[in-house]
This record gives sequence, structure tokens and C-alpha cells, in this order.
Amino acid sequence: MDARRLTRTGGPGGPGSATRARRRLCVLLALAVLAVAGCSGAAGESGSVGERDLRGGSLAEEFDLKGAQFTVGSKEFTEQQILGKIMLYALRAAGARTGDQTGLNGSTIVRSALESGDVDMYWEYSGTGWTQFLGHDTPVQGTQKQFRATAREDARRNGIEWLGPARFGNQYAIARSGDATGALGEVERLSDLKDFGDDHPGGLTLCGAAEFLDREIRAIQKTYEVTFPAPQVYQNALALNYVNVAKGSPCQFAEVFTTDARLESLNLKVLEDDRGHFTTELAALTVRKDTLGKYPELAGLAERIGQKLTKATVIDLNAMVDLDGRTADDAALYFLRTHGFIGE
Repeated sequence: MDARRLTRTGGPGGPGSATRARRRLCVLLALAVLAVAGCSGAAGESGSVGERDLRGGSLAEEFDLKGAQFTVGSKEFTEQQILGKIMLYALRAAGARTGDQTGLNGSTIVRSALESGDVDMYWEYSGTGWTQFLGHDTPVQGTQKQFRATAREDARRNGIEWLGPARFGNQYAIARSGDATGALGEVERLSDLKDFGDDHPGGLTLCGAAEFLDREIRAIQKTYEVTFPAPQVYQNALALNYVNVAKGSPCQFAEVFTTDARLESLNLKVLEDDRGHFTTELAALTVRKDTLGKYPELAGLAERIGQKLTKATVIDLNAMVDLDGRTADDAALYFLRTHGFIGE
């Protein structure tokens, strides 16, 4: 799990109080343990949730999926696993039988599983659909416009329906430590990176997960006319991005998600995207057209759940796992109970 340098052939405020520093150190250590543990767990583990735990809420009253069977997928990072578990338990509460394939490694793998029928549904982000699966270089300006454009074209070209959507959108960003001083502390916007790199070339170091480095690093460098030297780009697990940039080693800048609770807990400063490179990507449940044709109730189910998935709610759910050490199953069940989808 140690960060490793990428080569060109491999792809692309002041200090706080002592109490605050100790608290941040505890969070750093906990995140490092969680990152390592997350790599060893088997995809699809769903704990010991019984049917009795899923009774008594609005889903059982409003939707009847008895006799249906679905396999639910997700990507590997925290937010995706929570969304996958929410859908898994929502379907079971509505009477369906489910298979659990949450925690698959990356967008390409889980999308391929959806297209092949190995999974029947998973939550995806509209910008990812637009650029990665539909092959567009330029995003559509406007959150709702981007979602509608992605949904229309994916249905027409690939027979994939986008249901919901949720009321939150995840978004890539780049962050530094909020405690940084000197020249690093003066980097407030992404457009500041070029001048910082010109003056401090050895300090222009970046941590990113594999998918971000494959999809975004060339484009972000082009937009902001900055070059991260290849030996100073480190590929690691997403969870370690937050740990590494908070301590400033091996990187001063890192890929982050805007819905991640660790931004606040680790006092990270998100750089302003002053040229609008990153777009807000609404989350939606993606299913094959034939599955939706057979079970049209899925559209209503996704809409009901999506209406309760706000940005604040998702940040809190992510915090339960990444900061409090709970499981994705715990977070999903908490969400469903809080909103009356299942009984207390």
C-alpha cells in the first residue's frame, strides 16, 4: 500500500493547538489502518442483516418486488460501497432477492459487469458516464444539463438507463494541507499551481488514485498550463491521498472528492477550480433497459431514495465509515431507517 512513483512509461494558516494536532494524528493513523484493511476484504461482504431488520418501513408498503432477483454492484471507495449497500437493502425491503457485488475495483470493471449482466445495477456519476463511457472530451456545462445529456445518449447508444438522480453530485478536486505556510500556503486556486511549480519545482508533488491519474491528470495539466513532473506523481489508494497530503509527504497536493468528510477532519484546503475544469457529477442508479422493462418499479424506487441523498447526508454517511470506523452496511441501514424506508 506504499505510494509508488509513476514513471513516464507507467502512466500518468498556522499550526493548530496540541490537542488538535493529537486528534489529527489519531485520524491519520486510523485512516492508514482502514486503507490497508480495505484492500484485504472480499468484495460483496454484507454482514449479518436479516429480513427482520428490513421490515416495517415505507419501501415494503410502496413497492412489491417479490420474486425478483438482482445483483447490485459498486466501485471500491467508501461512498460507492455505501450507495451499493443502500440499494441492496432497499431491494430486499421491497421483497427482492439480492446478490452482492459491491466493492468492484474501478469504473471500467463495474460498468463492464453491468453491460454483461454480471450485475444488474449500480450508482454512477453523470460526468463519468459522459467522458469515460460515451467518449466525450468536453463536459456539458450545468449539472442538470450534464445529467440529462448523459442519460439520453447512454440509453440510446448502449441501452443503459439512468434512474433518479440523487440530489448530490460528487466531484474531483485537488487539495493541500490547510496548515501550510509560506509559498505553499499561498496556493489558493488551481491556477496558482503554475507559478508555484515555476518557483518551487521540487514541491509540485501530487498523490492520486489510479483512476484519477488515468482519466484526469493530462486534462487538468492542459487546462491550467502546469506540469507535474512524472517522478513527483504518486499513485496510491484513494484513502491514502488524504493521509499523505495532510502530512505533506510524499505529496503537497492530492486528488480528493468533494463529498469526503476527511476534508474537514484533516483540515485540508480544496483549491478553487477557477477555470471550471471539474464538473459536478450527479449520481444516478444505472440499469440495463431490459431490466427496467421487466421491473419498472425500479424507477420509482431509485427516485424515492435519490431524493434523500443530499450532499450533506452523503458526507455524514461517508464520515460514519471513514472517521468513525463503522461499516458501509451500518451507514446504509442508518440511512434507510432515518428516512423511514425500513423500520426502527
